Amino acid sequence: MKLPRSKIICKFSLLLVLILATHPGMAQQLSLRIMSMNIKEGGKPAGFDALAYAGCIREYNPDVVVFQEMDNFTTRNGKKDLLTELAAELGMFPYFGKAFTYATGDFGNAILSKYPFYNARTISSRPAGANEMRACSWIDILLPGKRKVRVGVTHLDVASDEQVRISMLATINTQMLTDNSLPTLLAGDFNATPDSETLNYARFRWQDIGDGTGNTISSTNPTKRIDYVMGYPKSWVRKSYQVVCFPHLSDHCFIVADVEHP
Repeated sequence: MKLPRSKIICKFSLLLVLILATHPGMAQQLSLRIMSMNIKEGGKPAGFDALAYAGCIREYNPDVVVFQEMDNFTTRNGKKDLLTELAAELGMFPYFGKAFTYATGDFGNAILSKYPFYNARTISSRPAGANEMRACSWIDILLPGKRKVRVGVTHLDVASDEQVRISMLATINTQMLTDNSLPTLLAGDFNATPDSETLNYARFRWQDIGDGTGNTISSTNPTKRIDYVMGYPKSWVRKSYQVVCFPHLSDHCFIVADVEHP
């Protein structure tokens, strides 16, 4: 029996929808929870105790955590590999990015990812007028559903000259965004307030995910916002954004953000 034309079209449309929905090339929406933590002097406020920081992280269950001021085998932290201790405790993948040698060990940024990553990289710069070398580290993460995302962390110089931080950001933009087709997040301590020249420059390329939300320093009485989560391109959707303060862990409050990208 010959089917009516309307039923044939209906069956074909249904089949097409099923094929498209299950096709491996059809990317799912990217959803991610990111946590940014400046842990002050390598974790000194908590006595360099991995369990103290792990407990805080576990409370928010992020997909990725970025750290600023991470010590690695320094005499200050008792020659500990704090990042690897955290990774083992939380079951996450670690990456350390050195900014400079400090106290017979290394000092810099770090990242923990719940999911496997590749293409890990660290760049550093010290423009004229900077107090010290600073770095930006990033990884490309393979998420469930075959989506990929680039997540980076930086800690810009505290110099009074805005041009120092702007120069650092220019280097980050060139190295991190050129020939990059992945949705990208950059989080960390920018040492600059939202009305600064540094943030005005950052917003040329980056989306401020927080968009004016929450002061981050000091953790006992936050009066300034200097920590950020930035997105590239400017098509990220903020689902939630929290500033959480743990004075026994740092002088900075931490950021926990739920974000999505088409």
